[in-house]
Amino acid sequence: MSRPGDRRPLICDCAIELLADGGARALTHGAVDRAAALPKGSTSYYFRTREALISATIGRVRERSREAMDRAGPPAELTADSAAAFIAEQLEAFDGPRRADALAMFALLPEVRENDSLRTELGSCLFSLERATSLLAALGSRHPAADATDLITFLSGMVFDTLFGRRSQAASGVRPASESVSRLLQQMISTAR
Repeated sequence: MSRPGDRRPLICDCAIELLADGGARALTHGAVDRAAALPKGSTSYYFRTREALISATIGRVRERSREAMDRAGPPAELTADSAAAFIAEQLEAFDGPRRADALAMFALLPEVRENDSLRTELGSCLFSLERATSLLAALGSRHPAADATDLITFLSGMVFDTLFGRRSQAASGVRPASESVSRLLQQMISTAR
């Protein structure tokens, strides 16, 4: 939670928008200052390096992801189909109110390629491994941690496809997200029996 007067959330929110609109090249300390209507040097004061700014921006996306999940709340009755419907709603948000978050994270891929720490942070900001593991354990997976990793990989691909692939074009023959996720979850929990 930020303190009153703390400009870090504003700076990170503006960084997300800059990344979503202009890619990684658009992300500079000066551009964030201008976008946030802050005095020159403000972003540099809070985040001395580009790496620090990127790390904070990834952290802000993680925070926003957790808030979105908390607001949505889990399904009342947990089944593979109800979990899939819940996950599909979260995926749809990446083509709506959370589109900037997803675009920003894809824009940062080349920036984090050589940095193991930032790459790990980026890989866990849209979806929570802990929550996915808990979900799969509750559904009866025999290998919830491994299945959670696979689920997050699958969902990351779904986000990419929603933004840039066939799902972005509403192509015929593309299954609804809930159906695709349900099939995967069914497969993960059917091997548990």
